[in-house]
Amino acid sequence: METKKRYIAYRCPSCGDLTVGLIGKFAFSADLLRLKCPCGESALDAKIRANHKLEISVPCVYCKKNHNYTVTEDIAFLRERFSLACPYSNMNILHFGDEDAITEDGKRTGLELSDVLKNLEADKLSDIQPQDLDKEDILPDPAVYDTFRFLVKEMEAEKTIDCPCHGGSYDLRFTDDGIQVYCPSCGATHLFPAESVSASEDYLTLDKLELK
Repeated sequence: METKKRYIAYRCPSCGDLTVGLIGKFAFSADLLRLKCPCGESALDAKIRANHKLEISVPCVYCKKNHNYTVTEDIAFLRERFSLACPYSNMNILHFGDEDAITEDGKRTGLELSDVLKNLEADKLSDIQPQDLDKEDILPDPAVYDTFRFLVKEMEAEKTIDCPCHGGSYDLRFTDDGIQVYCPSCGATHLFPAESVSASEDYLTLDKLELK
């Protein structure tokens, strides 16, 4: 049986084009994959760890900085399609899937980006991107968000997270009180306080989560 081709894609924060690359377990033979935009201004890096989890550093078209994610090999290679969002805009910036899924997701996120530019009356990407992300008062710690996203996606894959509609697909967003896990279908939520990375790691032993 022929192995289905899998692709990974991100949108370059400099030129705005979707950068797509073929991905497979063979691509990690050197433990590192780099996907560079043809414009030469951005690149996605992914490496595989000994525990079969992927660490991915992906450029963000909204923040103009890289976000770091950790996902399991099963999520990356076995799901029909899978996306990861910018923790601040909540817009998808990284996509896994077959050729059709990547094409569809690329068109959708392209339209979303066009809508953002139009609504903000912006002429180019740099008009909507923060100019300085180093100041502590601009954005919360992305490592905290990464820890919770890893937890939620692990529980989602293991079917140990649930909500009233039993949707099976969940996402996260920052709020003033912490990081909120929510169901896009029924709107059920659960709020995690997110004071620090060490505090967020305490939740990694959680074996079940129910949204209300």
